[in-house]
Amino acid sequence: MRDLAFIAFLLGLFGMGFRRPFLLVLVYVYIDIVSPQRLTYYLLNAVPISLIAVALAVGGWALADDKRDTRVAPRQVLIGLLLLYCWATTIGADFPVEAKEKWDWVWKALAFAAFLPLTLRTRLRIESLLLFMVLSAASIIIVGGIKTLATGGGGYGQLNLMVDNNSGLYEGSTISAVAVAIIPLIIWFMTYGTIFKPDWRVKGFCLALVFACLLIPVGTSTRTGLLCIGLLALLSLRAVKRKGLYIGAIAALGLAAIPFLPSTFTNRMNTIQTYQADQSASTRLAVWK
Repeated sequence: MRDLAFIAFLLGLFGMGFRRPFLLVLVYVYIDIVSPQRLTYYLLNAVPISLIAVALAVGGWALADDKRDTRVAPRQVLIGLLLLYCWATTIGADFPVEAKEKWDWVWKALAFAAFLPLTLRTRLRIESLLLFMVLSAASIIIVGGIKTLATGGGGYGQLNLMVDNNSGLYEGSTISAVAVAIIPLIIWFMTYGTIFKPDWRVKGFCLALVFACLLIPVGTSTRTGLLCIGLLALLSLRAVKRKGLYIGAIAALGLAAIPFLPSTFTNRMNTIQTYQADQSASTRLAVWK
């Protein structure tokens, strides 16, 4: 039944994309973020929907989209050069077969990053892209937030985000970083969004989503999430007028939250001070050296 629901949803998106080619770009963004093929039992697993989506997105832009304001920016050239550099270093790697498998997603990400600006000609398109990205990530974050409230998360690597797959946005550190990173976008939609007017319903949903985003690092017990929250609080300091009041409020909220944090989270955060004895941290440091 879940397979049929996903197929119907994707067919609806593809159908709208044939009328508005830019929507095919958003379909690929949704598939790339959520990976619905991982959430189904068979039907979508047997079809390369990601490849189909990107082919339709590029084809729709090439054949039917308005290109009057299209231009190639220097950053797209740099992305292309980076793509060539990644290809050259992968071919020359000590283990080229394993490196190719490990870096397979990089080619797709860089190529689509170079293509995407060609389609973003208007403010509405940029906002639509951001909205699709936020809502696609929210489909994972909301599930994680609810499970964190219900169970506390269970510890590092234990929070099941709809699928038992430790890759992409379903990996704890990755979803924690993304969840915190999109908080400024969510707040922006609360004030300046035009697709969904920022009325009380939109603001209520956005506030709940921000809360869910902050719960993700707790549920996943990832140090990455804690560092991202700290960085976000520090960067937000630039935009507030009463900095002293802001710092005091952040400190008070942090202290008030401590009694409600699960022990699995606090124990994991304590390993920041003893990273030499932690296998995850020590392995990364050894690789970087």
